[in-house]
Amino acid sequence: MGMAASQARYLALSARKTNVEYEGQQINQQRLTLSNQSADLFNQMLTMSVPTPPSTTDYTTLQYSWSDGTNTSVLESYYQLGTVNEDYNYVVTSYHYEDVYTGQRKYLTDPQIQATKTNNFSDLKTTDYTITAMSYSKTSNSYSFKLLNAAGNEITVQYEEADTSSSSDVVELLDYLYGRTEETGSNSGYFSYDEDNDTYTYYSDGSGSGTGVTYTLIDTEDSTAMSELKKSYGALYDSTKTYYTDGSTYICKQDINEANDTLTGKAYIRTKDTNTYYTDGTNYIAATEIAGLSIGDTMTVYSATNNPTFSSYSAVGNCTLTALDEDTYNSDATIITEIAQILKDLSSDEDCATSYARLKACFDDDGEYISGSIYQFTMNGVTYYTTAADLDDSLLSAYSDSATASNSIDSQQTKLAYYKASYISTKITETKNALLETDGTGRFSTVKFEDDSVVYDLSVETVTDDDAYNDAMNQYYYEQDEYDKQISDINAKTEVIQAQDRQLQLKLEQLDTEQSALQTEMEACQKVVSKCIEDGFKTFNH
Repeated sequence: MGMAASQARYLALSARKTNVEYEGQQINQQRLTLSNQSADLFNQMLTMSVPTPPSTTDYTTLQYSWSDGTNTSVLESYYQLGTVNEDYNYVVTSYHYEDVYTGQRKYLTDPQIQATKTNNFSDLKTTDYTITAMSYSKTSNSYSFKLLNAAGNEITVQYEEADTSSSSDVVELLDYLYGRTEETGSNSGYFSYDEDNDTYTYYSDGSGSGTGVTYTLIDTEDSTAMSELKKSYGALYDSTKTYYTDGSTYICKQDINEANDTLTGKAYIRTKDTNTYYTDGTNYIAATEIAGLSIGDTMTVYSATNNPTFSSYSAVGNCTLTALDEDTYNSDATIITEIAQILKDLSSDEDCATSYARLKACFDDDGEYISGSIYQFTMNGVTYYTTAADLDDSLLSAYSDSATASNSIDSQQTKLAYYKASYISTKITETKNALLETDGTGRFSTVKFEDDSVVYDLSVETVTDDDAYNDAMNQYYYEQDEYDKQISDINAKTEVIQAQDRQLQLKLEQLDTEQSALQTEMEACQKVVSKCIEDGFKTFNH
């Protein structure tokens, strides 16, 4: 029994020892792989080039210069003539800086132009929808609709009360959509005033004869009458003006006086309209129309296109705008010269083609200035110019679909083009034949040009191209940062490999210890087995 147990134990120890040896081989293989990775990282480090900072001497050259009493010129480059010339031996390129009178086009961000806007509505459009669902919110005073359009697609829209109390644009749009006003003027209608009764009689034929419509003064103490008046005029109502009514329409006294006294003045007969209107931002519908609608009915909404025009431009931001009249323009030589220079320089710049065309349009075919077509404003002590077309361009952007503000000043998205002419330091480059003479050291000492009788003494100095040197230094800093990062990455990877190798080495040492213990125990088992065999043979020998 002892011998069998020892043999079994020996076999188990032998199997475990074989496993330990196999594990040791696997660990050595892993350590070899880590060693190869470490060698690759080291080789990668050896192939890296250490960045070298630039030297100022690489960007330093000798520079020749001279002065003609007005400008200081620099000799930029030169080469010898290919053919013998007794008067000149080099072709020289030189440069100097001059203050050159130059026309400029600039752009002003957020110009905040102030002007009078005249709405011009057109293209009255009606659109029919079939109502599939509708609801009203008393809290927000708005309607929600689900509608089928002509294509059979269902849309969900919200109609809110139109802002007639503070938006004159909405009031004028409703006038156009619903025909709430009739325009009258000196050529289309005539108002006769009865001073004794303080009444106006309107004759539509303009003759002042026949049967007219009598308008009486509105009693400002009559709250109902005033409420209806303000409701009809909306944001156009002006408490400083006087209004009259025939019971169903209104007129304004100040508008009548202007229409009667001038050829261009107009008055408007406005319908008494106490209705409320709702809009989704583009389309409009009256509350009385909504009241008669139910699911399945056809809902008709109204819309129009507005192409506003502008006049009486008064300011750009806090800078006053002044229109140049013909007399002012023609009597001011400075303005004439400046505008001419601006036109000249813009004409040769393709990027300024639109600006050039707008400024050119301020003059007729004979080159005569068109009065009031150019505006000027002073900003930070400097006078600038712009045109009505440029002003309109910025103003119209306030009414585009992408406008973000509700007023025309804060939502002008298109930058304002404006112009000026001034003296700008400009690099002037010239290439000429020249006679360059040297001193005893081989350096050039004098220069004489083909179009100049004066021989100029050359000054020589060492010049460093600071911009190029700074660019090179910035590149060096970049490369150094890249190099440091790569080194840091390699070191980090190496540390990970070394940590993994230390763990494997520790495990290998543990396996060595275990293998020694197994060997000792196996030898003990072998001795027991041998002893058992020896004792067995002795028993049979007796």
